[in-house]
Amino acid sequence: MQRTSRRLAADPLPRRIRAVAGRGDPRRGFEDRGCGWKSGQVRACTVGGDPVSSLSRRCGRKPVSRPWAAGGAASLCRAADRVRALPHQRSLHRHAGRGSPFSEPTDRAIIVHLVPRTPGRRPLLVFCVLVLVLLLPAAATRLVASISGTVVEEGTGTPIAGARVHVQTDLSTVVISAVDGSFTLPTAPAVPSTITAAVPYDRGQPANWLTGATVASDGDVGVVIELRRLPTADVASYDPDTSQLCNACHQQITAAWAPSEHARAATNEWVLDLFSGTGTPGGSAGYVFRDTHDADDTGFCATCHAPLADALDPGNVFLDEVTDAAALEGVSCLACHQIDSVDGDVNALHHLGNSTYRFPDDAGFSSPEQFVWGPLDDVDFGFMRASYAPFFETSELCASCHQYVNPTTGAPGQSTYEEWLASPYAQPGPGHRECQDCHEPPSAAPDVACEAQGLERPGDQVHAHDFIGSTPTTLADAFLVQLVAAEAGGVVEVSVDVTNAGAGHAFPTGVSIRNGLLLVEATLSGQPLTQLSGPTLPFWADDDVPGTAPGDYAGLPGKGYARVLEGRINGQGPVVRPVLFIDAEGVFSDTRLPSGETDTVEVSFALPPGAAPGDVVEVRARLLYRRAWRATYVTKGWTETPGGLPLEIEIADEQQQLTLVEGGGTVLEIPTLDRLGAALFSLLLGGIALFWLRRR
Repeated sequence: MQRTSRRLAADPLPRRIRAVAGRGDPRRGFEDRGCGWKSGQVRACTVGGDPVSSLSRRCGRKPVSRPWAAGGAASLCRAADRVRALPHQRSLHRHAGRGSPFSEPTDRAIIVHLVPRTPGRRPLLVFCVLVLVLLLPAAATRLVASISGTVVEEGTGTPIAGARVHVQTDLSTVVISAVDGSFTLPTAPAVPSTITAAVPYDRGQPANWLTGATVASDGDVGVVIELRRLPTADVASYDPDTSQLCNACHQQITAAWAPSEHARAATNEWVLDLFSGTGTPGGSAGYVFRDTHDADDTGFCATCHAPLADALDPGNVFLDEVTDAAALEGVSCLACHQIDSVDGDVNALHHLGNSTYRFPDDAGFSSPEQFVWGPLDDVDFGFMRASYAPFFETSELCASCHQYVNPTTGAPGQSTYEEWLASPYAQPGPGHRECQDCHEPPSAAPDVACEAQGLERPGDQVHAHDFIGSTPTTLADAFLVQLVAAEAGGVVEVSVDVTNAGAGHAFPTGVSIRNGLLLVEATLSGQPLTQLSGPTLPFWADDDVPGTAPGDYAGLPGKGYARVLEGRINGQGPVVRPVLFIDAEGVFSDTRLPSGETDTVEVSFALPPGAAPGDVVEVRARLLYRRAWRATYVTKGWTETPGGLPLEIEIADEQQQLTLVEGGGTVLEIPTLDRLGAALFSLLLGGIALFWLRRR
């Protein structure tokens, strides 16, 4: 077939169309290179009426209008490689039979069948189509690859809804099983993989299940994951194993926990000194709980400090009488990971209303210590009977011990959890932090949580278990101290900003014996300047020993940060302050610095008359943290913490040199009177008054 020119002749119709119409042969056509319409598509070109806008738009080209006869016009669709009039289009035939095609305008339609034509390439096209037909199904299957199946209860086959299903250690794609237990996991693992299922544990539900797993491959259907029902009854008595049981598989985690404050909670020398006077050689001096309270009063110390003993006899265990090896490990592996809920009264004492323990009875199959709860939903290690407990990733877990009040008076003991709730870190958003984010930070790189299994997990699934707390480094990172000093009329004015920028709780937090001190000093030629205004450090910054010793700061310029509780010892006698929470009946003062807030302390000092312009005043602001009241550790003879850390940590030491411009001598110092001086002054005033009255 010879190619038809794109140029339209003067005749209203191209020659090829005229030739086809003249022969009445609908199988022949003409070529006009345009856009390639797929074979079988049919479009209508309206002649003398509406232009063929639809076809033109599909081609992306404009219709070509030519006058086809006097008094009429039509639009010719330039759209396809090959256009042939179909046999049933009588409009073209009829006009062709008249000998003068389209001699008059008409509104009838010419139906054109668009057939792409590529001479010499049709065999190659057919081959390509066949290849695509063969390959596309496989490619499509890969794109929508999935593993599907059902989560059921072991033994009964009952479908389980609400189970989290995913590839073990991979939380990028998690699906939830439907009411009928079915799931479709849209994933395509390159190798056979462990697929796990877990229903979040809920103590309030009649049935709970352990995590389960099976192995499946890409494209598997009919996969069945069986979950074993958790026993509902607990054992009547329990002799828990020590951490060595856990150490068999979790050496790295156990090694990190062993030197922590949690590990020594039951044997902490300071706690024993305060409870029974038996922790250190000088522990019997000063306050001892058992010496000042009723013989049957346990003080609830073991409730948090030896929970594996107290949980079996709640509230009735004396801390100094704990002998069980597992209980003496304090807040151990099982002491945390056998807590199954923390949805009680947040101000109650641990398992006495705040949290609950479970020691399931699975006689003949498992021992109670095999049942554990934790933050991972894909633990399938055979020896462990693991339940997925999401609260292990929240601050509520920590609240079970670090939030409580005196059960009789309601005076606060610890309020760390509520302090966090009020902090910026508890708010949703990019700055949100749970307790675990700071005190159990995730691993910086992929790591193994269970050495026996050897399964490498992403870093955010493996957390530190040394429970880092107050150290020189963490405190320095959390607090900001800014010092500004200026001279004004013979006075040195000092302003200090203390910002709790990094702690998710108040400073200090925890038990009430902890305290902080801000010391503000100004010296000229080594001599301290006299304070004119501003706060001074409170009485508790000193010890109880007569006289002044290094470290006695009461009355000096600055501010104390602490919550001072007051009450009568064992509910009898005079009110004492400070006291431990167990004797507290109220709060005497609370000057702690909340999370995210700044405290400004302003102090002024008088320049001596001899101060001259050009002299330099040394101004200093130090922020200190003490782990106990000074009077307590001096009386007990403590020189370091049970963990070997210093009693006092210097958080910040800011200094400024102020060069005087005006000098001193402009401030009149008013002397103060002691009691004798005040009495003599009163007598003098009385004598003057009496003399004046007699003169009248």
